[in-house]
Amino acid sequence: MNSNPQFESLFNPHNIDEDCKKIADEIDTVVRPQICEMLKAGKCKEAVTLYLDLMRTMVRHFVDDEHYCYFDDMYAPEYSLQRIYEDIKQCGIGDEEQVMLDIGHSEIMDSECYHEYGYPSYI
Repeated sequence: MNSNPQFESLFNPHNIDEDCKKIADEIDTVVRPQICEMLKAGKCKEAVTLYLDLMRTMVRHFVDDEHYCYFDDMYAPEYSLQRIYEDIKQCGIGDEEQVMLDIGHSEIMDSECYHEYGYPSYI
């Protein structure tokens, strides 16, 4: 799977700070509005695809870049992803998009990030 360059730059190790807040802020101010606009325009499949790409990038970088070393109680990017997920669910997506979400979440639940660290915990 090819990486989304936007997400790779977002998870750049230079953006790692306490609670990975800088990464979360970028998700909240750049990616979430993009996904919300897609949802408003009825482009639910594209929105779900972008969300899942973001999630896959997060779980990979969580382990590879050792994000678990930068927070105690709150991993801020997880909360950002959860807000996007809630936006998607509130939009009333169709069956095809729901299947995409289910498959994507299942893949994430098979990841080292989920098994070893319990992130993202909301799926």
